[in-house]
Amino acid sequence: MYDQIYKVTFEDGEDFIGGNLQFPGWNKCVSEGIKSLEITLPYGEKLILSGYEKYNLFIGAVKSLSDGRTTISHMFGLGCIGPEVTSYRITLVSSEQNKYRLGDITVRKFPFGKEGIGRTSTTGWKLGISK
Repeated sequence: MYDQIYKVTFEDGEDFIGGNLQFPGWNKCVSEGIKSLEITLPYGEKLILSGYEKYNLFIGAVKSLSDGRTTISHMFGLGCIGPEVTSYRITLVSSEQNKYRLGDITVRKFPFGKEGIGRTSTTGWKLGISK
């Protein structure tokens, strides 16, 4: 869909530019010292997460039962402070049946360990700046 879906800015001012929706490259990003996570939305606007103790990013997909095709449907930016995770779900696919439209952001709060799709824990957490 689009490239450079996110940018991580570190405490020392260095940046890490993420890949695309199929290969976001989150696992290649340094795992500590994050100052902010900037996510590029489908229409070019930016969602900036900052001030969190931990950060995470992952892509959500759905598989069609009729033809077996997989469609990337959402991108998730997560920020955690203490035991609470704030999830920013960005809609990447819209249809007549879906109440959410392309680019919509749904913000939800979950306990750490229950933040994933299906309310399970996620992997890939990276540390923010120590206070």
